[in-house]
Amino acid sequence: MEDEERVLLYRNISLDLVSRKALIKGSTISLRNKEYSLLEYFMRNSNRVLTRTRLLEDVWDRNIFCSTNTVDVHVSSLRRKFKKYIKFEIIKTIHCIGYRFGD
Repeated sequence: MEDEERVLLYRNISLDLVSRKALIKGSTISLRNKEYSLLEYFMRNSNRVLTRTRLLEDVWDRNIFCSTNTVDVHVSSLRRKFKKYIKFEIIKTIHCIGYRFGD
């Protein structure tokens, strides 16, 4: 894997795709597997509006039934973990649609 494919960067957030480590402002953030996968998907699709259904289809196992509330719970968890390091809301709720990661 080339270096540019090894790490995703967005502002002060870096995601190492090999070691599966997330860093915000140089501090390691402990993420569960699904939180990591969700953050990776958000970072690869930054500044795009993503529906809850699309997030379920692309991040969760298609063979397991999950409701869109599952996405909301994981987004809420990511927001809590980011709050200590990032003063603005980086994952924005798009009313009745889904979410947008970015500025």
